[in-house]
Amino acid sequence: MSSQWKRRKRRAESVAEEAWDHLVSALDNAKAFGGTVRDRASDFADEASDRYDTASQRFGSAYSTASDRVQTASDRVGAAGTEAWKRANRALDALSGRRQRAPWGWIAVAVLGGVAVGWAIAASAPKAIQAAQDRFTEEPDELPLTAEPPAAYDPNYPPTP
Repeated sequence: MSSQWKRRKRRAESVAEEAWDHLVSALDNAKAFGGTVRDRASDFADEASDRYDTASQRFGSAYSTASDRVQTASDRVGAAGTEAWKRANRALDALSGRRQRAPWGWIAVAVLGGVAVGWAIAASAPKAIQAAQDRFTEEPDELPLTAEPPAAYDPNYPPTP
C-alpha cells in the first residue's frame, strides 16, 4: 500500500474519532442540561406552590396562572429535549455506519395518492373522449353549397374611416 493511502486512512480515522468525541461530549452536555432545566422547572413549581399557599386568600387565580406557565415551560423543555435526543441518536447512527430507515409511511401515502389520481383519470377519460368526439362531429367538415367565396383583394379600395 502506498504511504499516501495510509495517510488518508489515518486522517479519516482521526476525523471520525474527533467527531465521535464531540458527539459523546454533546450527549453528556445535553443530558446535564436537560437535568438542570428539569430541576429548575421543578424548583419553580415548588416555589409557585409555596407562594400559592401564602397568597391563596388574596389571589385565587395566581396558582392556576403560575401552574399553566410551569406546564407550558415544562412542555417546551420536554419537546426540546426530545428533539435533541432524536438528533443525537441520528448523529450516533450516522457515525457508527448505520443506515437511516426508509420512511414507509410517506411512501405508502404517495402510492395511495398515485392510485387515487390514476383511478380518477381512468374514470373520467371515456367521458372526456366522448365529449370531444361529439363536439367535433357536430361541426361540418365542408362549407355548405350556398356559401359564397370571399371577395378578391382590391388594392385600390378606399379604407374605411
